[in-house]
Amino acid sequence: MSRIVVHGIAGVQPPVVARVSGDRDALREASAGLPEGAASPEAIAVRIRRAGGELEWGEPELLGDARSVARFCRARGASSVEIVRAEPTLLADLQLGSYFAAPASRRLLRRLLLAAHATGPVPLEIAADAAFWSGVRRMATPREWQRLARSSYVGLYYHRIAGDGKPGQERLDVSPVVFEKQMRLLRRLRLRPLAPEALIAFHTDPQATLPHRSVVLAADDGFRDAVVALGRHADLRPFVFIPTSAVGGSASWVDGEPVASWSELRKLASRGGVIGSHGLTHVSFPELDATALAAELSDSMRELRAQIPDAAPLLAYPHGHNNVTVRAAADEAGYDAAFSSETGRNGAGTDRFGLRRVELKEWDGPAAVIWKALTGELVPWPIERRRLRRRARRSPGG
Repeated sequence: MSRIVVHGIAGVQPPVVARVSGDRDALREASAGLPEGAASPEAIAVRIRRAGGELEWGEPELLGDARSVARFCRARGASSVEIVRAEPTLLADLQLGSYFAAPASRRLLRRLLLAAHATGPVPLEIAADAAFWSGVRRMATPREWQRLARSSYVGLYYHRIAGDGKPGQERLDVSPVVFEKQMRLLRRLRLRPLAPEALIAFHTDPQATLPHRSVVLAADDGFRDAVVALGRHADLRPFVFIPTSAVGGSASWVDGEPVASWSELRKLASRGGVIGSHGLTHVSFPELDATALAAELSDSMRELRAQIPDAAPLLAYPHGHNNVTVRAAADEAGYDAAFSSETGRNGAGTDRFGLRRVELKEWDGPAAVIWKALTGELVPWPIERRRLRRRARRSPGG
């Protein structure tokens, strides 16, 4: 396929596709069946990239003053809705699917600007963003707007829940006392745990929405201490992601710590827990060749289903490591979604093989737990740094 040039809007960052140029036959083929509109070039570029074509950024389009840019962005927003109605699978790669890719502070500003219909003196990229979503809201039905801009969920996860205080495990281990405090706080927030079927439907059904404050509570590695602790909160539908070759044995990647047995995992599943895959051997997937990667994914799922027939077709990447090749392999192996270690909320347009989540830590007090549970983001670094310094001063030898 010929190389296609995409053109953004002058002064707007990150760049959005305003026009495409290049091989006419390729562009005509990529536009087949798409509604014509201001977002058509972006959809064409997505189709070309998915088909293996090469895209390169060219000179940006000069649209005139800020009012002209806002007018064009509103038209792009309205056009995007029409395009996704025609081809829902494009959502994850369009700006329309990116509402929850923005941090909480940016989303709050966006909502304020939309509510006020503001056109005042704000930076051009912020005005362009608000104009785009204004166009979306104008075109979308109430249900579409609810799905695109109001439905989302946070992933929270642990590793160990032992409180052993072992050197090198400070960032992986939460004491049972702290864990129970965090669980009480999460319950007071009235979070709504997602079933795996609802999670998958949200990312695949163009009509699916989610209740307010939806959450996935999880633990990676299947450590026995975490499985026992989460078993006391099975009504929260905890997800446990396990490297299947280590079940009933020890974790070679973390000081030989004990991993739950199949009977312990089945017990959790029988009480409402969700068991998913963490690969076969807890190796970093991007380091594997295609054959080894396929084996890690398919063999893990095969063993998981043999032991727990109703195990969820969900994956958490070991160490959170993934790339385009790994995500495609997970899809090919039959998984429906996969979690990374990238932080943030998950919306309908989040890549279902690059789902976001944030880890809860031993030193997370009430404010930090609330922040993570409601935003899916890490505590801002200046605050986190002060908390870690205070913790170091209180620790023995600190």
